[in-house]
Amino acid sequence: MTVRDFWLRDGMGRLEDKSNNFTAMRILFALMVLYAHALIIPQGLPYVGAWQVTADFLVNCALDGFFILSGYMITASAMKSTSLTGYAASRIFRIYPGLIASVLVVMIATMFFTTLSPAEYWTHRETWLFPLKLLSQADPLAGLPGAFEGLPTAYRANAPLWTIRFELMAYLGVGLLLALGLYKHKLLVLFWSLAACIGGALVIQYGYSGPGDDTIHTLSRFAPAFMIGAAFQAGREHLRLTPALIALTLAAALASSHLAIGGIMKDVFLAALFIWMGHRNIPGRTGEAVRNVEDISYGIYIMHWPLGQMLMVSFPAMNTTVLAIAMFLAVLPVAWLMRVLVESPSLALKSKLFPRKARTATARPATA
Repeated sequence: MTVRDFWLRDGMGRLEDKSNNFTAMRILFALMVLYAHALIIPQGLPYVGAWQVTADFLVNCALDGFFILSGYMITASAMKSTSLTGYAASRIFRIYPGLIASVLVVMIATMFFTTLSPAEYWTHRETWLFPLKLLSQADPLAGLPGAFEGLPTAYRANAPLWTIRFELMAYLGVGLLLALGLYKHKLLVLFWSLAACIGGALVIQYGYSGPGDDTIHTLSRFAPAFMIGAAFQAGREHLRLTPALIALTLAAALASSHLAIGGIMKDVFLAALFIWMGHRNIPGRTGEAVRNVEDISYGIYIMHWPLGQMLMVSFPAMNTTVLAIAMFLAVLPVAWLMRVLVESPSLALKSKLFPRKARTATARPATA
């Protein structure tokens, strides 16, 4: 392959082929979040020092990557969906079984890491409000009474869960558009993507103060990321995803970094890069292992923080590097058990309760 061939080679693939690296990438993103949180748990916020600030930037790219890939894949599913009920069931069964299991495990395990007696802990009002706050996402940063005292992060029982609220909002938004018939056509998806980006840029440029201002400001980041991924899915048949294009999007992101659209352009670059990486064909056994890896990303994401706090309280002399390694070793089997005992059976149950309807020959194609 010549240099010219490399730069102009189209890297766009098809999710329908079910041969990609996206699961492995989500696992990598979750591990990046784990490492950043290994810096926070013993030290608290804000990040201090060049390396910590760099880690914060990288983990924010990983969080945006979650939303970009989610928009890319959810849009592919939604545009082919023949049942709004099936769409809703897929999203609920993807998020809530693992979330419920995580909340219950953390509630029970924290009993051994609280200054309260078991009787005080289980009769405390905040103990029983905890699952309601997290499952409703009314307060995903809620803590448990007397837990992990001495840590600067003790007031947050499972901090990473704050992003689930925005993932659910994205699912709900797509669902409402599907119900109105406004998400089946590629041009409509591209329109909503543009609208999300414009809305996000306006909030960044002019700000917003009022009801739900924290939520609105965070949506100005995650909604464009999700819809940029959706746009890449809607336009994939007409888009040549080449290394040259990725380089151009990087240049645009760097040139606009001081503008209100800087974050959005960064996400365009990340979307181009991540989707290209996701469809890369890694040869040999390594590629086969990457493509077929068990999806433990959700378990890693929702369980690493409480495990990190438990480890830090148990071994307070650990530095951040040792804590990160310990969290990694602890969360892998927990995430695997979560996948095998909770997530996979739940998804199998969903398939039985809500079987996919076959698309008829007269059905309007998703590519229309």
